[in-house]
Amino acid sequence: MSDGDLRVGLVGAGPWATMFHAPMVAGAAGAELTTVWARRPEAAQALADRFGATATTSYDELLSRVDAVAFAVPPAVQAEMATRAAEAGKHLILDKPLAFTLEDAVRLEAAVDEAGVTSILMLRNRFEPEVVRLLDAAQEVRPRGVLARMLTGAALEGSDFATPWRIERGALYDIGPHTLDLVEAVLGPVVEVSGVGDPTDWVGVTTRHESGAVGHVSLSLTVPGDTGGFRFEVVHEGGTLVLPELGGDGHDGEDAVATAIMAAFLEGVRTGRSHPFDVHRGVVVQRMLHDAGATG
Repeated sequence: MSDGDLRVGLVGAGPWATMFHAPMVAGAAGAELTTVWARRPEAAQALADRFGATATTSYDELLSRVDAVAFAVPPAVQAEMATRAAEAGKHLILDKPLAFTLEDAVRLEAAVDEAGVTSILMLRNRFEPEVVRLLDAAQEVRPRGVLARMLTGAALEGSDFATPWRIERGALYDIGPHTLDLVEAVLGPVVEVSGVGDPTDWVGVTTRHESGAVGHVSLSLTVPGDTGGFRFEVVHEGGTLVLPELGGDGHDGEDAVATAIMAAFLEGVRTGRSHPFDVHRGVVVQRMLHDAGATG
């Protein structure tokens, strides 16, 4: 480490890396963004210059310079590179989903466990105060079911986030992890997941839980206009709990979420204790994605 800070390398230089990952790491007390690698060297250089880091054209060189790696790349790329990073003894800040296949996600999980490194998954909604309050409230009632929808135009032409993998894989693998994670957090362990529809257009997912409760989820990245964003409603015996609209705090809200994620990650590195939203949680989410996709 340099000056006592955790040296973090960033893999990726796309929209999320620029808007969230790089500021998150660079702004964290106890961490330093030292190195950036991306498939486009010019993008890596521009991002590194912006945050006072060094760009490298070699992933192996990045690994040699850092204590931890943050990933902002497509899931298939992350699965391979994060496994290599774990094997090299690097702590991991992982994007969701872990991979495109359950097999690759389990392989990454095994590498993390074998190396004994700290990992955290970017389930950003879990760090939103409104979500934390809703989950706390749900513990005080007996949920019968959840109705959730996340509809955006992120994969439509002209969107900064219409990247090839989002267009090809659609909503299930992009926004599905956030939504299904919260459904299970409210209703408890899943015993059955089924999906219908076309993930590149509109997909519906039904979850059945050990408690007997049922979740219904609608997802799309191809809905134009204002869709109302993320809607999440818990139905219980006494009425409903409704999640307020997220992101209402604007940039300050993003800063608070980023600060919370990095604080949790750095605490895990310092203590060696696993975090509830680590690679193991990622594999639980990956199994839900796998089952929903297999029955779609």
